[in-house]
Amino acid sequence: MIKGCADAPLRSNDLSCSLALENLMRTQFMPRRPRLTYLRAFDASARYLSFSLAAQELNLTQAAVSQQIKLLETALGASLFLRHNRSLTLSESGTAYYHVVREVLDRLDSVTDQLFPDTGKTIVTVHCTPSIATIWLAPRMRDFHALHPNIEVHLRTTDILPDKYRGQSNDLEIVRQSRDAEPDEAMSKLWDVQILPVCSPDYLAGRGPVRSADRICELDLIHTLGYENDWHRWARLYASPKVEVKSGFSVDGLVISIEAACRGEGVILGRKPLIDDYLQDGRLVEALPGNPGLTTAYFIKIAARAPGRRPIKLLADWIVDQAHQE
Repeated sequence: MIKGCADAPLRSNDLSCSLALENLMRTQFMPRRPRLTYLRAFDASARYLSFSLAAQELNLTQAAVSQQIKLLETALGASLFLRHNRSLTLSESGTAYYHVVREVLDRLDSVTDQLFPDTGKTIVTVHCTPSIATIWLAPRMRDFHALHPNIEVHLRTTDILPDKYRGQSNDLEIVRQSRDAEPDEAMSKLWDVQILPVCSPDYLAGRGPVRSADRICELDLIHTLGYENDWHRWARLYASPKVEVKSGFSVDGLVISIEAACRGEGVILGRKPLIDDYLQDGRLVEALPGNPGLTTAYFIKIAARAPGRRPIKLLADWIVDQAHQE
């Protein structure tokens, strides 16, 4: 019994007593099978490792989410989170439970969409570099739209947006990572990337035989803003220590650098597979055949708030499938 509340009827203005009794009833008589709302709160909190961010996603208060987690932990008889002064981590039990809950919620969302399809438009926002958007992703989007006409894809290549779009965050992002980065449930590898010196065949023919990295460094090197260190990294690996990387011509973006190389303006460090079509049709050639170049990788990441939305997962899986067909 709650002291001070057991022997007298609750008065309408006795708010603290009423809340205490309500909490007692919930914790003592809540069924072991937790409510779906509690599982949603746990799922969001586990993804963000933050009750505040979970509350924003669920349109609840932070206190409401925290209370739902406490009730869930009471029902299960285990702590799902380790609460620190300024942070939150999953306990061992919480980690194991999260993977099961995530799978169940994904399955529930999938079956709901199949049995009760949404006839309205769903917007999924993808952020990537202009080169990936222009050369690789945008030309394929017609195929995706044919498969999923109710999913409207917004492809963003900049963080500077008109006012009407500034509140719209990214659902998916294509990012550059080390080839050794470990994929997980929120991040999948698209390609391993090889970064090679390439130029137009006419430019190469007019420069005589090119048989060494030292000779490459003497040519007209086209630098790409945002990737300025690539030529220096390449030279450190393959050229003599005394060789200096020439500066001079820089362009804003990989697409512009590719077009400049095709016009015969110099040598760029092109990224395979983005330049595969240019190599296959002869617009570009390897300036130093056999050179292994630099390596990196591209991954697609699902935003922390997004895993429960089936359209986002559909697009992410489709992009991965397209990349693996290369």
